[in-house]
Amino acid sequence: MDNKRKKITVYLHPDMYPQDKLTESFIENIPSQMKGNFYRQSIICGAVLSTIDPRIINLLSDFFSQKVSIESVMKIIEEVTGYQSTSIDMERLEKIISEKNYPISESTISIDHQKESALQNLRKLKL
Repeated sequence: MDNKRKKITVYLHPDMYPQDKLTESFIENIPSQMKGNFYRQSIICGAVLSTIDPRIINLLSDFFSQKVSIESVMKIIEEVTGYQSTSIDMERLEKIISEKNYPISESTISIDHQKESALQNLRKLKL
């Protein structure tokens, strides 16, 4: 039987980037038997978002904070893609996530500040 798995090694820099420190802390709280699946799902999610627009994962990782919200993530995606969602029921989505015990909190960064920062980052990227 052929083993067609692919091993991927990445490094976090918690001393350099606050989002890396938050990620490290988050990962430390995942049970050992679930970490591999979490890493796999995270990489797949990054690939999915990159197929929509490669800038999305950069912006989302830059804006990652302890107080990230669904609404702020949606606003970043809408700003980058130009797509304005009209069918997402935020209350229903938050209820689904809270039932799964995922943390939901308000963003510490205002939406206007996020939009301005996202636009500045987009100008720098010019992909």
